Amino acid sequence: MLRKLFLSLLLVGTMFPTQAAPPKPASFGVAAHGNVAIEWWYVNAHVTTDKGRHLAVMGSFFRFGNGVSYLNPFEAAPRAHYLIYEVTDLDRKTQRPYSLADKNMVALLGQMVPLLAGANPNDKGARALLAALKQGRLPAPHQEISGRARVVNAPFRLAYGASNTLASDNAANTAFTLDLDAGRRDKIHLTLASQKPPMAVGGRGETGLTRPTDMYYYSLTRCQVRGTVDTGAGPEKVTDGQGWFDHQWGNSWVAQNDGWDWWGVQLEDGTDILFFRQRDLSTGKVFFPLATFMDAQGNQTVTKNIIFKPDPKALWKSPRSGVTYPLGWTVTFPDKSLQLHITAAVQSQEMPILGPGGGIWEGACRVSAAPYHVVFPDGHVRVPRPSHGVAYMELVGYNSSAVRAQMARKK
Repeated sequence: MLRKLFLSLLLVGTMFPTQAAPPKPASFGVAAHGNVAIEWWYVNAHVTTDKGRHLAVMGSFFRFGNGVSYLNPFEAAPRAHYLIYEVTDLDRKTQRPYSLADKNMVALLGQMVPLLAGANPNDKGARALLAALKQGRLPAPHQEISGRARVVNAPFRLAYGASNTLASDNAANTAFTLDLDAGRRDKIHLTLASQKPPMAVGGRGETGLTRPTDMYYYSLTRCQVRGTVDTGAGPEKVTDGQGWFDHQWGNSWVAQNDGWDWWGVQLEDGTDILFFRQRDLSTGKVFFPLATFMDAQGNQTVTKNIIFKPDPKALWKSPRSGVTYPLGWTVTFPDKSLQLHITAAVQSQEMPILGPGGGIWEGACRVSAAPYHVVFPDGHVRVPRPSHGVAYMELVGYNSSAVRAQMARKK
């Protein structure tokens, strides 16, 4: 899930001249689409290793551009590719993030950043990125992908350099192999096999803001995970693991001044929930709340009736960026008689990304589903059974001046 100006590089995709609406899939698929402005494939996993360690892994492969220059709609332009991933040690409470761009992405940033830096003169991150690009390099901790980025369909395979790949392992595209290696400390080799049918987010997979069919969003919300994770002391075998896979593509996701909050929740009773909300950064107004539920049997339901309450006692200020994020939430679904309490498993899970704004918070969380009393007209009281689980949370757009002021008032 990730996106413009204050929101970061994902909004690069919205700057390309739009073409026809993206094709609606006949069924779940992972194939790349040639006529869309932005597309990404996202994986997260919570794993236990043979050494008894508890780790969380997230990786997201992005593809920008529909083959047309955003500066001149009559010129062709190569598609750009970008990869972020992180490894979080849930026992030691540490996280290491990685950010890699191919040559086309670097060239695209070289064209785009001067415009965005000029539009946001107070954005220090944009100025630092612009200065580095003028010297022909990416600023630390970002690095350029060694080799070419390749996207192949039938069979599906992403290769962002030789060491970072995501490939389908079966004809149904419900099993994958993920390899991540930035040439530094953390090396990931995981297989993911879906244990449920695909989720069409919102019921039909349509999530565009301008019009629903501008974006499509599908997920495999519960995958068995196996493989190895090497955090610097040699490969450790994954003895237990649970993962998540997202694929989203299209021509619109957010407007220029929008931020968003996103969660992918997996409860121990077999329920999976993908929910999010958009935020207007200038007014603070919340809009487009949407939750898609999938029960243990694979049945899917949707609700927009969601109550979001960030915990003012769970604010965390990043020492790197100075941005304050709300890392504790109570989220209530009245239609489902369900209330979730979500807490960051590790506070320091900010992800540095290329583009104005400089970062988002993306990380592993703990979840408890508290009893939520419902009184029916006949006086009957229903108390759902408590449950626990894990989640990934994504917080984007907290670097704007309006949001900074709002966070300061909540302290």
